[in-house]
Amino acid sequence: MDIQNNNKKILNQMDIISEIKNAEKERRPVNLSDSVIADLSMITDKVKEGLILENTEVMGSIFLGEVIILGELNLRNAIVNGSVYLGNSEINDDLILENAFVKGAINLVGAKIKGNVNAKKITTMGFLSLSKAEIGGDVILEDANIKSAQYEDLSVRGDLFLGTAKIKGSLNLGKMTSEGLIDMEDVNIGNNLVLTGVKSGKGEIDTTTMKLEGKKII
Repeated sequence: MDIQNNNKKILNQMDIISEIKNAEKERRPVNLSDSVIADLSMITDKVKEGLILENTEVMGSIFLGEVIILGELNLRNAIVNGSVYLGNSEINDDLILENAFVKGAINLVGAKIKGNVNAKKITTMGFLSLSKAEIGGDVILEDANIKSAQYEDLSVRGDLFLGTAKIKGSLNLGKMTSEGLIDMEDVNIGNNLVLTGVKSGKGEIDTTTMKLEGKKII
């Protein structure tokens, strides 16, 4: 382990493994906050107390597909230079992405999150997908910015996919900007839908097939 000029710890794979083992032994969340790591692909299929990456910079991608986290996953103010994949993962508390900057896509397809998804003020360079996800609380995308990305031989449109997601609480898209489409086909929302000030690069948002238990606020 080394110390960077900006006071963030540089953690290698052995440091991460050590922290996971120590956290499990001490029955506390895995804390990788305020650090710089190459990438994150879990060596275990279960994190018992939560995973904190607040203010962390990930030089590559985060791959936590099918991982079970018995606590929250906190990426507040994190910078991820690749993509974030949480497909079919299970999070027993909140997923916090507030003010994170992700230079790739965010894929939560089929994820089961018992708490809230707080992605307020997030910026992502590529799509954000909650398709087929099950959310026990609210989904907050207020002031989020979903941008399109251009790579050498590939362009990724800044779409928001919510198709067939089940959200027990409210869905807040207030003042959110998507450079692509906003897909809400067959989404199920247990409380309110907030669309105040939302902007879509593909025009009007089609909500005709969604199921909404609360109010539509525009």
